[in-house]
Amino acid sequence: MQIGRLFSAGKGQVGQYLSPRVLVVRTPFQKPVRHKETCYFGFEKLSQAQKFAQTLARSNHSFQVRSGQVLPQFPYEIKLSGDSGTARVLAYWDRLDQKQFSAIDKIRSPRKRNVQNDPPIAFIAA
Repeated sequence: MQIGRLFSAGKGQVGQYLSPRVLVVRTPFQKPVRHKETCYFGFEKLSQAQKFAQTLARSNHSFQVRSGQVLPQFPYEIKLSGDSGTARVLAYWDRLDQKQFSAIDKIRSPRKRNVQNDPPIAFIAA
């Protein structure tokens, strides 16, 4: 999976991952129809999917909460019909979270100094 790259999703459809957990599927060579675009959001836990579903329900979106079918790497997914704007916003925040978590991991696990392989540290006295 490469973020941003288009791929064939079968049946004349094209898929594009906007982030590791957000996928947009379109039918590109037909008239633009709002409901021809479908977004899939992957979740690790059912409670996360339910919380996002509540947000979608308050905004009167048409969606389904289901087990991971299109995004099999996630146990749960939400299928949202016709609103790629929500997918773009969620993907932006997901990518931002991924960058922050990778930066935190680098800070938490600094490279241990190997005395045998590292050059000696020189101190300069003034």
